[in-house]
Amino acid sequence: MQQERIFGIGLSKTGTTSLTRALQILGYETNHFPFSALRHQAGELDMDIERLCRWDAATDSPIALFYQEIEQQFPNAKFVLTVRDIESWLNSCEHNHVWPGDYVRNKGIRLWPHISKILSLHRNVYGSEKFHRDVFRRAYEKHRASVVEYFRHKGRELLVMDICAGHGWQELCTFLDVPVPDVPFPVENVGKLKRLKKISRRASWRLLSWLPTPTLNEQRVQRIIASRAYSER
Repeated sequence: MQQERIFGIGLSKTGTTSLTRALQILGYETNHFPFSALRHQAGELDMDIERLCRWDAATDSPIALFYQEIEQQFPNAKFVLTVRDIESWLNSCEHNHVWPGDYVRNKGIRLWPHISKILSLHRNVYGSEKFHRDVFRRAYEKHRASVVEYFRHKGRELLVMDICAGHGWQELCTFLDVPVPDVPFPVENVGKLKRLKKISRRASWRLLSWLPTPTLNEQRVQRIIASRAYSER
């Protein structure tokens, strides 16, 4: 369908799955967490804009990290910043998410391309491969403030949407200038399904961590992290 592209630039655990489903209901071909559009070369991440063009919309951390580059490449796109009460967000990150850094920090498998890319993404978005409450708090506050200021400075519209607090079709459809569909606004990634996903992901990472790969000493781990730091804008 021919329409303006939509990008959800909120961090994980801010309602990005619900936003993704809402955009799909509205007819947008939407990719939630387009990890395949990230390139990890010479220790640095960048966004494959050509691959990103495959979808009408995309959401979550890969998009949040590169929102400035994406905005410059898609001047007619619309941007949605999903937010959440910060204490609720921190609790969800701690208890309802799986962080690979907890399982592979000193394991040789952290050097595998797919794993090194996800670890690099987490370092660049959250400031850590593992959950640390104070570090994540600073990352959340910095991201929210930076996004709001960037779009204010550019003189561009930005929808700040708190789905967890009840924002839904009215806010989203008004912003996109589309009719409100005759279905409830989706509430995704909650309850039993979320618990099952967490159990499955933890089991997968635990199994990976048991693979017979070399153990890396802390000094080498620190060198790897330092060499793959994303430069500040």
